[in-house]
Amino acid sequence: MPDIEMINPGTPVVGPYNPGIKAGNLVFISGQVSAQSDEDIKEQTLSTLNKIKKIVEAGGGKVSSIVRTTIFLKNISEFSEMNGVYKKFFDDNGVSKAYPSRVTVEISNLPLPSMKIEISAIAVL
Repeated sequence: MPDIEMINPGTPVVGPYNPGIKAGNLVFISGQVSAQSDEDIKEQTLSTLNKIKKIVEAGGGKVSSIVRTTIFLKNISEFSEMNGVYKKFFDDNGVSKAYPSRVTVEISNLPLPSMKIEISAIAVL
């Protein structure tokens, strides 16, 4: 079994989980959400991706280390707006050809009513 290290760069945790787990050369990032309830989908997407970036970097990686994301959208009609921010985020962080593989699904109930998006990720170091 690989060495396991908990990763938390100061991310608030409510519940029995860790923001990130480093296992060997993999970093598994728990679902992250925006802390701001008054943000629109674009702002929540960027805020959430920046939290993921912080966790990946705390684990020794960078945005280009991310190989997989799972996105839960409260309203799939906001996919295009989310996707534009998502693409720009990865482009701005040096990933313009090998974007992570991705699953995006609509989910009616996120943990708080104000949440529009939750994103989890896996990175390879």
